[in-house]
Amino acid sequence: MISKLPATKSLSERAFEELRSAILEGKIPPGTRLVERTLAESMGISRTPVHDALNSLVAKRLVKKLPNKGFVVARLEKKDIVQLYTLRLHLETLAVQWALPNLTAGILEKLRNNVKRMEACAHHTDMECIIEANVEFHRIILSAADSSILTGFIEQVQSSARLFRIRSVNTPNRIPRVIEEHRNLIAALEKRDEAVAAECIRIHLGNALNSILTTLDSADGEVERST
Repeated sequence: MISKLPATKSLSERAFEELRSAILEGKIPPGTRLVERTLAESMGISRTPVHDALNSLVAKRLVKKLPNKGFVVARLEKKDIVQLYTLRLHLETLAVQWALPNLTAGILEKLRNNVKRMEACAHHTDMECIIEANVEFHRIILSAADSSILTGFIEQVQSSARLFRIRSVNTPNRIPRVIEEHRNLIAALEKRDEAVAAECIRIHLGNALNSILTTLDSADGEVERST
């Protein structure tokens, strides 16, 4: 799961980046214990830079340090997830509203091509590709909104959401619905219908939230694993 580190940057920085990527990509699930000695051996380094990296991950709220347990990958509470998606709803509704006056035929074509890409990813059951296409779809709209301030807020929220993004497309039949929801949003944008576009965003993010909460409920009985 964790490979030996290449000889670039400091050992602490390299350990931090390796662990951060593994957590954000879901390779190390929430609730997993992070044992310094085991991680150090798998990376081929001493425990000190691993300890420093884990403390940095605590500062980023990706890892928690618990009494008598040591370091554990952070597990977001349902309340936190609901709040994040409530923020996303308000911010991305604004993005759609601000993007509408700036939409061009070229931007709409990018959105349509993105949906085709997601369909191709789904055909090959390439989850990483699907997630990347989904992120890019929203990024195209955000770029059209032409607001660095709004972009900063949305990117901050999306960064926190990366911990469970894969869960939002991991329930049965969710991917075809995502594609349909994106198509519906494009249709509203083509008609410059702000009210319908806002409703499309509400439905899309609401369904994504429900999908995440469903997978969390099904995972509640999982046994905590050690790394």
